Amino acid sequence: MFTGIVESAIISSIEVQETGWTLAVTSASTTARVKLGDSVAVDGACLSVIAINNDTMSFFVSTESISKTIIKHYNQGCKVNIELPLQPTSFLGGHYVLGHVDDTALVQNIVVSDTAWFVTIAFDASFSKYAVYKGSVTINGVSLTVNKTDQNLLELCIIPITLEKTNLSALKIGDRVNIEFDILAKYTEKLLSK
Repeated sequence: MFTGIVESAIISSIEVQETGWTLAVTSASTTARVKLGDSVAVDGACLSVIAINNDTMSFFVSTESISKTIIKHYNQGCKVNIELPLQPTSFLGGHYVLGHVDDTALVQNIVVSDTAWFVTIAFDASFSKYAVYKGSVTINGVSLTVNKTDQNLLELCIIPITLEKTNLSALKIGDRVNIEFDILAKYTEKLLSK
């Protein structure tokens, strides 16, 4: 389980195989704290460490994860958001994030102001019941608050410190992002449907 409070890293290599990819991610601070088998969220997708070499950790990415996430768009040298799992002694700075990406979504609009970026994301309409005003959503692994909702659109207000510390500052209109909706909404729906 994660919180959506991330740090940045760089994709150092991608090895494409028929059954999936081996993805190498370089981050000195994070790699120093992981061991083989640990879970790490990469742009919000929970992956397991299969190798460690100096400042680089490697992950096997299944064809399912490739098809459901923006991982298929990665190139060597691109910046990603990473997070280690929540520890019992950690601060819960964001919200409960599982690292199980629901889908990819489309950046539809970006309005840049002096104090923030207002980013409009279009997502599959089947998830609209989980997009709640002032609720939580995870974009590329980053915990964000929903600023506005309208059917299959949500607007996010991204403040300068978040832009500085994540890859969200590189977003452009037409980009795809990983999106994970709040698990509490999904559990509530399941319980109420019985």
